[in-house]
Amino acid sequence: MFILFFLVAAFVGLSKGYAAYSSAKISRWAPQKAVVSGLEGNMQKELLALGSAAVGKPFTPAQAAQLRTQIVQKYPMLREVDVSRGLLSGTLKISAERRTPVAKFVLPDNSVRYIDSDSTVYADPNPGLLTPVPFVELEGRVPEKLTDEFVGLVQSTLKLEKELSFAFLRFNLERDEVAMHMPDGTVIDFGPAKNLRAKARRAAQIIGWCRRNEKGPQRMDFRFFENGQVFLTQLGK
Repeated sequence: MFILFFLVAAFVGLSKGYAAYSSAKISRWAPQKAVVSGLEGNMQKELLALGSAAVGKPFTPAQAAQLRTQIVQKYPMLREVDVSRGLLSGTLKISAERRTPVAKFVLPDNSVRYIDSDSTVYADPNPGLLTPVPFVELEGRVPEKLTDEFVGLVQSTLKLEKELSFAFLRFNLERDEVAMHMPDGTVIDFGPAKNLRAKARRAAQIIGWCRRNEKGPQRMDFRFFENGQVFLTQLGK
């Protein structure tokens, strides 16, 4: 009985000692290397440099959170940013994705901003665009996020590109009103920034009809769209 008690006590003691040792080792954890996933090119190199600066030094969960905050603040063009410690692998892991813009606009100071699919407004000095994105004029104070309705309109125009390939799109943020200007002079006054996807589909149908019937540039007024009416006015050539 004494031997059994001794073995149990020894096992408990060793378990607690190992737990304490492991806890201490984790608390003193230092990355042996840093890796970056989800990015490429210069952006990957810059984040790798941030991670590599921590190699060989104690790196706590609080420091991981601080590094993530630093990356989010310094690189607004990134999303899904994550910083984690690979306790067994000894690897400091940084992952992120680059935002994909759906439109761009220019502020009064001539700086360029982009809008992505989750309505976030952000700066990106080197967007590396594979395809051109629509240009938008924003009137009024620009928030950190635009409305989902407006972003939905921009995305709809990309799907309806044949009819709605516009010269520029103007969004008055103070009045919450949207207007689209076409290359041929046609002006689409969508009115309040609501039901914009449905308004875009109707505008595309009207433009298609006008082109088939050689009607020339028009002004469309969607103020009474909820009542099933769109007013159409011929513009002089």
